[in-house]
Parts: sequence; C-alpha cells; structure tokens
Amino acid sequence: MDSKVTSFTLKQLVNVLAKSSPFSVTTVSEHRKHDAFDDIKRYLYIEQDIEKEFRKRLTQLKQGDILFLCGSSGDGKSEILKRCHDEYKNEFYFHLDATHSFAPDQSAIQALDQVFDTITESLQPLILGINVGMLANYAKEGAERHHHIKVLIDHFLEQGQQENNKCQFLDFEQYPKFYVAENQTNYSRFAKQLMQRLTAPNSSNPFYIAAKNDEEAKKDLRLVANFRLLARESVQDVIITNLFKARLKKDQFITTRALLDLIHHLLLGEGYLSDNLFYATDNELVQRLSDFDPLLNHTKALDQFVLRYELELPDPELADFLSVLEKEHIVFKKGKSASLIRFFYLMRHESIGNNYHQLFASDFNEELLEKYSRIWFLHKNYDGSDLLKNELRQFYMNEFIRSVFNYANRNAPFLRQGDLFLGEFGSIQVAAPLSVKPDYPEIQKKKLPKSAYFDAYLKFDNQSLIPISVSLNLFELIYKLNRGYRPNKYDKNAIVLLDGIIEQMTEFAQSMSILRFYEGRNCYEVHKDDGLFIVSKGVV
Repeated sequence: MDSKVTSFTLKQLVNVLAKSSPFSVTTVSEHRKHDAFDDIKRYLYIEQDIEKEFRKRLTQLKQGDILFLCGSSGDGKSEILKRCHDEYKNEFYFHLDATHSFAPDQSAIQALDQVFDTITESLQPLILGINVGMLANYAKEGAERHHHIKVLIDHFLEQGQQENNKCQFLDFEQYPKFYVAENQTNYSRFAKQLMQRLTAPNSSNPFYIAAKNDEEAKKDLRLVANFRLLARESVQDVIITNLFKARLKKDQFITTRALLDLIHHLLLGEGYLSDNLFYATDNELVQRLSDFDPLLNHTKALDQFVLRYELELPDPELADFLSVLEKEHIVFKKGKSASLIRFFYLMRHESIGNNYHQLFASDFNEELLEKYSRIWFLHKNYDGSDLLKNELRQFYMNEFIRSVFNYANRNAPFLRQGDLFLGEFGSIQVAAPLSVKPDYPEIQKKKLPKSAYFDAYLKFDNQSLIPISVSLNLFELIYKLNRGYRPNKYDKNAIVLLDGIIEQMTEFAQSMSILRFYEGRNCYEVHKDDGLFIVSKGVV
C-alpha cells in the first residue's frame, strides 16, 4: 500500500465519502494528476450488477449503435463510464454527461444533437450517460433530424422497451440497490459489500490501518468506536434494514452517493453511530430514517427503563454493561436514556458483556417487514403447489380480504360475515353478500413484483379485479385494521388504494341478485328471481 495513504488519519479518509468532497463526482480529465485519495476510492469501489451487464453489452455493440446508461444524479453512472472510458476510449465514442455542452452558448440539447450528428457520420458506437429526466427532455426538444432516436427514446420511457433498432437502454431503476431478500436479513448486497470493504480487518484496508493508528495514538476515539460498530455484521444489517424501510415506506430513492454520504455521517456525526442513524440536521436520508427511531417504540419495558434511568435508580447490571462499553471507547452521558435505547436497538443481535441490552431485543422486532417480505416472495415464486397456495390463502383470507371488509363495513357493525356495506337510508343499512377469493391463476402468471410492492389478485365468482399494488404502507394498514386500528390522515395514500378496491367490489355487489336490508339486528333479505322480488326475514 502507498505509504502516503497509510499516513492519513481515519477522519481524513472518511471525509472522502462526504457528498461535499471533491472526490464524490467522477469526471474525465487529461490534466488532473493522480491523487492518493483516488486510491482510496478505487479500494472502496464495488462493481454493481448493472456494470456487469453494461460491460457485456459493450462487447456486442456494432457500428452506429447507441448505448444509453440511464439513471439519476448520484447513482454511479459517472464512475462506471469513467472506468470503461479508460479501457475502451479508442473503440467507442463516449459522452459521459448529457447535461454538459461543448460551448458556453450551447445548450445540453444542442450538444446531444451534435453528438448524434457525429455518430451518424462516423458510425462509431456511442456510449451515453444520461439522466432519465434529460432523456425525456431530448425526446421533446431534440432536433427533428434525429426523429428516429427520439421515437426510440419515447418507446423506452413509455413501455420500458430496453432494446430497439440501433439503440439500447440500460436503466439503474432495473437494478435496485435495495430489494426484498429471501433470507429476510440482507436487503442490499451492494450496501453490505460496501460496509464490509470499508471495515475489513486486514492490512490492505487503509481505513482499518488508520483506525488502528488513531486508537494507539488515542485520537478521535469516538470515530474509532463508530468504525468498530460499523464493522459488526449485525449492525450493518440493522442499518440496511432501516434504509430498506425508507425505500418502501417513504419511496426514498437511495443512490450510491447518498449511501456514501450516510456512512460519512454515521462515522463522523455528533454522536455514536446508534444516534447518528436517526438524528441529523442536514442529512436528508437520516431525516427519513428518523421516523423509524426506536424511541418511538413506547413498550412497557422501554418506558419502565426510561423511568428508572431518569430517576437514577440503582441498576448494578446496567453499570456493569456500561463499564464494558467504556473499554470500546463508548461512554454515554448521564441522563441520556434516548442514546441508550438507540444503542440497545442497534446492538440487539450482538453479545456484549452481560448482555443487558438484550433484555429489550423483543421490543425492536421487525415482524411486519419480515411478514411483508415473505408474502412478496410467495407472489414471486407461486407455482400452484399446495404448500405455497395454503400459505397464500392464509394471507388473503385471514388478513387481506378480512381487512377490506373490516374497513368497508366500519360503520355497519351488525352485518353478517361476507356482507358488503352499500349504503344507508335512515335507519336502514343496505348490504350484499359477496364471495371474495384470491385469484390463484392470475398470481401464477408471475408478473414479477417490483422491489417496492407486489400485486395482489382478487376475484368475485369468476370475475377478476384489477390488480392491487400492495406496498409496505398498505400491508401495515391491512395488518392493523384487523386488530382494531382506525385510520387517520397519515394513512391517506394507503386508504386511497383500499377505497379503490372497495369501489370495484361495490360495483359488482350492486348487480347481485340478493340484497340485505338491516334495521338494528333485524335482517330482511331480498331475492331477485325472474324479475320478481322475494322478501324473507331473519335475525342477524
């Protein structure tokens, strides 16, 4: 390893990760001298799946072909393009950033027109890095002489068609960094590899060497403590799980640059890593994560702990636990119960000292996310087998369909099971019996679920409903409705989806041959038979 690299402190190395660092964006420059921090970036670099596919496509390009690498700012396009540019600059024409122009008075759209003119004349394959927004702008505003390219761009944007005549589109959205994991623990292979590379305990890791040197010099010990915490695999899993929840519940798109900046904040923020994960004044991603702060879990055990700790009641086991942490350079100020609870949450799968923190492990379970992941995978892998069908049936009948009826009938508590509330006239409530079941043939068609949701399929008799996209937010609402929860304004987006389901059900129910009229606990059933209405009376 370069001796200059090993002379850096851990703080100097970690600062390379910040979005404000001059090394956060990669550009092509023939004049810039190689810097020791370039070696740091090279050490940390993790090849993504999209880069593997990108390199494969490069070998298949022919004269006049165009390969668009599409994404959003900070997702890693420039790093992939720079690496490939260095290797293939004599074989392809590279336009690394479609927001750039070749002259001060030239727009980015005009620059793209010029690039396409050049390729048309030379027939050399073109490699183009472009944001999806800019791609849409060019389709609208690009020169008419490139109409055929604009049409192909429109096809890609509207239909997701990734290969056309002479044009190929490789989109970062098709290679998400966070996804539902089959083992329900590691929701991002990329993020896990990055944190493991950063903290690997070996002599080829400049970060590890710097942390070791800083500890020996008794320098930046809180940073060293955070580095050691980040090196624990279970801590990495907790961080990744929270990021995945932000992706699912907040629709938060997490780029490579945002992830690196988050790691910078986790290590160099104002507190220990467990606090930094949920508190920041200037980190947008952490502000999203703050909604998952374990402090919001007001369980009996946690509330009692806070009360005892704030009253400074004797707790010898806690004192022993904190003394062990001091050896790891972790010292909590008195009265900081919030920091302790976050630390208990972060370390709940780790063994430390007398394991006092594990007394609260069950208060921090991720049961809902694990259930969601399981149902997501059942939809993805459903093959018609009895084993998977039985498990899916439990979700549909015991949770999904039940919650829809609970919500639809929330103002009609005396309806029979399976009746759908249609309306109210004075003291009379009108309902219709409706048999709703999972639509297994549609599930088996296996339209692959997106990383942020899966499609649920219902049917009445032989009539299928429009598929319902079930996000984690809707899944959580479904789960809570069956346990007595009443929705509020914060559930607005999920409620819109539920209302859409009920609207489809109501439209079908209104055409049924049976209606039921409820007055208190009395029920009058009306049958339509050959144009005649037959009324019978029963008791609910």
